[in-house]
Amino acid sequence: MRILTNTTSPYARIARIALGEKGFDLSPTQIVNPWADDADLLALNPSARVPTLETDNGTPLTESLLILLWLEKKIPDPSLLEGPLDQIISQAGRAMGVIDAMANIVTGTMQMDPNWGESRVGLRRRRTIITGFRPLEADPPAYEGGTPSVAVITAVVAVDYLRLRFAEAPWVEPLPKLNALRAKVAGRTAFAQTEPYIA
Repeated sequence: MRILTNTTSPYARIARIALGEKGFDLSPTQIVNPWADDADLLALNPSARVPTLETDNGTPLTESLLILLWLEKKIPDPSLLEGPLDQIISQAGRAMGVIDAMANIVTGTMQMDPNWGESRVGLRRRRTIITGFRPLEADPPAYEGGTPSVAVITAVVAVDYLRLRFAEAPWVEPLPKLNALRAKVAGRTAFAQTEPYIA
């Protein structure tokens, strides 16, 4: 098995954390640039998106939450859905919405126009980030140790991506509860090994 990723993608990080929490070795990770039409990535995933996971029998799996679903079916224990299911899925969905909005601004700014974040659509995405984080901060995913839920994983990935890409943005609101949640899992191997950075 190998997973194709890059050093910043929050989507790839979600999949990698899930793999690590399920006991997979994260060392067969291949760093690729999705914007450079990497040949290995395109051979497995014509949309050139990370994460792309190649199973031991050569089957490509794509999209972070689909990889997580595959993992839950393949290795049900420990579960990443332990706890009140409706709340876990609701919180994970909010975090994914925030991640999508941040990734949209980053992509628009890097690939189209440096001022894209100030465009009408960019400002709507910013609003999504702010209003999406508020309920997560008011009622963060529960974590008392052990295997984190998908809600914890996605919320922490969202916080770390915000820190990576928007740390100096004047519109970012304080997130003390989510930062405390982040601190609780920061030492777990899957989180520490996948911390994002700009290469």
